Amino acid sequence: MKHLYCIALSLPLFACGGSHTNSNPPTTSERIDYSNLSSATLEPGSLRQASTQELSTLIKNGLRLSINEYRNYSMLIRETAITSAQDSSINTSDNFSTTNVQVAGVDEADSVKYDGKYIYLVTPTQYSEEHPSQTLKIFATDATQVAANELSETILSNDHWGDVSELYLVTENETTTSLAAIRRSWNFITFSEPRLLTTEAVASDMSSRIAIDSFAPYQMHNGINISLYDVRTPSNPAKTWSIAIDGDLLSTRKIGNTLYVVSSFVPSINELNYLPDTDQLQQANEKLIVQTPIEKLLPEYAINEGTPQLLTSTNGCLVPQNTRSTQGHLNLINITAIDLHAQTLVKSVCINTSVEGTYASLNNLYLGGSNDSNGSSDQSFSVIHKFSLEENSVNYSASGSVPGTLGWNAPSFRMDEYQDYLRLITTQYNALGLPQHQLSILKKIEGRSEMEIVAQLPNAQQPEPIGKPREDIYAVRFHTDKAYIVTFERKDPLYVLDLSNPLMLKISGQLQIPGYSTYLHPIGDKYLFSLGNETDENGRPISLKLALFDIQDMTNPIEIDKHLLGNSSTWSEALYDHRALSFLNASNDQVRITLPINLWEDVIDKGDAINQQWLNTSLYQFEINGLNSNKPSLDQLAHLISESNDQQEYPNWNGNDRGILHGNSVFYVHGDKVIASPWPIKK
Repeated sequence: MKHLYCIALSLPLFACGGSHTNSNPPTTSERIDYSNLSSATLEPGSLRQASTQELSTLIKNGLRLSINEYRNYSMLIRETAITSAQDSSINTSDNFSTTNVQVAGVDEADSVKYDGKYIYLVTPTQYSEEHPSQTLKIFATDATQVAANELSETILSNDHWGDVSELYLVTENETTTSLAAIRRSWNFITFSEPRLLTTEAVASDMSSRIAIDSFAPYQMHNGINISLYDVRTPSNPAKTWSIAIDGDLLSTRKIGNTLYVVSSFVPSINELNYLPDTDQLQQANEKLIVQTPIEKLLPEYAINEGTPQLLTSTNGCLVPQNTRSTQGHLNLINITAIDLHAQTLVKSVCINTSVEGTYASLNNLYLGGSNDSNGSSDQSFSVIHKFSLEENSVNYSASGSVPGTLGWNAPSFRMDEYQDYLRLITTQYNALGLPQHQLSILKKIEGRSEMEIVAQLPNAQQPEPIGKPREDIYAVRFHTDKAYIVTFERKDPLYVLDLSNPLMLKISGQLQIPGYSTYLHPIGDKYLFSLGNETDENGRPISLKLALFDIQDMTNPIEIDKHLLGNSSTWSEALYDHRALSFLNASNDQVRITLPINLWEDVIDKGDAINQQWLNTSLYQFEINGLNSNKPSLDQLAHLISESNDQQEYPNWNGNDRGILHGNSVFYVHGDKVIASPWPIKK
């Protein structure tokens, strides 16, 4: 597997281009001139297959420009993975909760998984003088006896790979047979060791040269590792198979037993000098670029630590239709389908473009990218690429573009597929910097690899804007033929959009209340649960807020119940990670909900100063009751305390707490422990 040199992963590095394609290295008297190179940018239009020579040119031009671009950057960072969240459903097939997902049937990774019999979890990483370590724990549950007993603890070596960040269950005949553990490269910011730029350094300039070069590319292990553990004997799990893929993990989804991995790979040449200050060093760089085979610049994979193989062929990458030989792009995005049951890599598709969000339905996977780099925000646009997932494989289907960008706040929340239509929300900013939001409906053109816009909102017939002036979007939720959007500046307008006729869109109603929501969850077709913050008159958070809305009358949404918890410092990871929420249909009349909360309160000292004090970290339990009577309520029950200020001044853990609901039991996963408790009875 390749070791990548990680340098500043800002857009210019990923959007590099050029045209120096001469296969012969320059003469020693020739000064290298890259002035005709230009950075490739995201462009509307469909994708096409690139030839081996064309892909080689695009990547090598990117390497040439990266040398020039590098002077502007110093920190070594890793691109952030993009998660997505859209339409979810409450578990109804069994009497226990599973991971809160966006689309029913499309599983999402989490650090905790449950199959109704066993809890599988990866513990927080422990650091020592030797090396970090992490363990996989399996607990057997008994919902009738309200018990969880630890069966096994397996040490996961972290000598090479980073933390295990994701788990998936592999099943056969509805029985868990294996556990897939996914890990990525270490997440850190670092600087390389100082070294001289030239072989003959000038003493008077030595200190400045060393200081500058201390930000040179730093070689780091970079990759994705997926390991399968046989858990048919949960007291003794055994590793049976693994695959390592070059690149950085962006996102994953699992449908059935097929895992789809979206990864990003940045080609590099180890010996390149990123600060060449002489003609000789420039010529040496160019010689390296020209003489490096394209096979050495493509991602590889290896099964069971065997011989590395190319993830895709040298002519197996898709590029935008209008890509020219004077452009290039270093970032290679791969969608890789892996059959976890058969333990085989089915197929990998490569595209040479930018990606900003991932959304998956049962039949298709969408990659989105936004372009606002032309300096004119009102001309920004987003490009969406559609890939079909038939027969557990992955194939390119079509591309489309819409005005605006996918936004700063979880861009994948803004995409959704329904009845062969793709619905998405984008934002443009006018000359005054004010956001303007738009809903677009796209549909694939029959017989072509293009998606066209068939409707938009606002429009001439429905000109009402989505959001008041200066209000940004904080939450979006699509649900069947409706969409719910929360915009916010000082108050929280909840918009209800009628999408029942995809060619005649309209805003049906809106509700303006204090605060804002970051997560929306449909409760059937009549009600909507929300999580967010209550705010003061200036828009500042003052407490955590859970609310229930009646949306039966789309023209008149009503907040029918709410709960405010703690002060402005009270926080829940569920505010920005929907997997931290758990939902269970306990009956046709009741839905149970859990979420972890760090509770803080205001305390007045003897000098009348207001101080903030942490009270506890707990799993809070709520119920929505009265669904059959059409008079529902959101009821707060009890909470399970894992840490409190009775034993310590501040919380020790602020991580992936999870609640698991099973029958009349609740299992609270906190760090490496599981707390079992009966579900409280409403008084």
